Amino acid sequence: MRPANLELHLGVDEAVCLEHALAAFDRLIAGAAPDPAEFAAAPILGDWHRAIVPAPEPVLVGQVAGHPRLPGARRVVTSRLLLLDETAGWARTVNRLYRLKTPPR
Repeated sequence: MRPANLELHLGVDEAVCLEHALAAFDRLIAGAAPDPAEFAAAPILGDWHRAIVPAPEPVLVGQVAGHPRLPGARRVVTSRLLLLDETAGWARTVNRLYRLKTPPR
């Protein structure tokens, strides 16, 4: 039973998503590469850059393709950025893993 004065600001779906993201965060920060099957299925983010919008948290902004919830190719702002490995070509956000195209220089 939770304390009466505890305010919950995270729904069950969000909590499950965050739990998955934190488990991935723990694996990646420990030096593990992204899961090969998850990486192969990850949407591709092109023409991307880091940004802080509208809350002061890091995100990526770019052109996504192969997103499971967003058909076609479109410009997106990701959920909060957790980890970024430009050399290996991936980024982990709260909601998902992204494969990264080389950003324009």
